[in-house]
Amino acid sequence: MVSQTLQIARWESQRREALAEVAAALDAKGIDLDADPLAFLAILDSFVTGQDYGDLDDDEWVWLHATLAAYVAQVLIVEFGAEWDIVDDARGSNYVLMVTGSDGLQRAVSPMDVVHEDFNEALPPIVPRILAKAELAAGVGGTRQ
Repeated sequence: MVSQTLQIARWESQRREALAEVAAALDAKGIDLDADPLAFLAILDSFVTGQDYGDLDDDEWVWLHATLAAYVAQVLIVEFGAEWDIVDDARGSNYVLMVTGSDGLQRAVSPMDVVHEDFNEALPPIVPRILAKAELAAGVGGTRQ
């Protein structure tokens, strides 16, 4: 059995690689996502809002969902010091970010769930709205490090 630490390391490596590929594809290679992920916000949001959502196939929806979750994770990690954990829920293992809110309480936030819930509430996805929901779930809204 693979240790949880190794599972998280693989997950994080794949997430970072995928996000870097998206940034490169959107001609944002000069943006340092580890220093300032918010510098990528307008570029990503412009790309996301420019999609034709009526024509996306299942694979494209999955890719978009994963890409937005990867970006949400990057912001929570860099801006708020979030760290990955794996929790078991009704669906099985779920990768979540543990974030200490401005009230000192630690919360588990699943970037995949945040994006999924946003997709169910309103289309098109708007990246700042998704980030705001993630920050609210983490208890860190408006309190950047």
